[in-house]
Amino acid sequence: MAAIAQRVKLVSIAAYLALEEISRVKHEFHNGKIIEMPGGSAVHSRISMQIGSALLVALENKGKEFIVLNSDIKISIPKENKIVYADALVVCEKIEYMKGRTDVILNPILVVEVLSPSTEKYDRTDKFMLYKQLPSLKEYVLVKQEKPHINTFFREKQNTWLDTVEENLSQTIYLASIDCKISLNQVYRGVF
Repeated sequence: MAAIAQRVKLVSIAAYLALEEISRVKHEFHNGKIIEMPGGSAVHSRISMQIGSALLVALENKGKEFIVLNSDIKISIPKENKIVYADALVVCEKIEYMKGRTDVILNPILVVEVLSPSTEKYDRTDKFMLYKQLPSLKEYVLVKQEKPHINTFFREKQNTWLDTVEENLSQTIYLASIDCKISLNQVYRGVF
């Protein structure tokens, strides 16, 4: 095992970003290691698009300008030297980019991950711990694919997160970070 670990070649962020620009699949950057992300399904894509669309509609007439972005944008977590992708995210007012980039951001206020069997444990634990390192992050949303189930985590203060779950298609989730409601029916339309 130690011999295998020694053979892993570490790369710079610049090398990772150059490779990612030409890659057909997405990868995350973890402190010099490039990790391939699993491919998505049609259901995963549909849920991601529908929650992104619901966010756009809900935020259309807010007093502040909110920017909704999809899974093409990378998120940098400088404290951990990592770059990851989310399924959808929201930025408030102005996007802060990694120096010299327009595809890597630093300041999401809300991040959405659509869970799959292969990523659920990572999204709920290690990835959530990474996102917590972002001072801008106020809310983390986890959406199951197999059944109606949306879990929101709202940062009430530095190390205190309010955990809420909704599983009924006729109900709504309240996203406190952006002060809006989204119905589970919108998110899961045509899926269940």
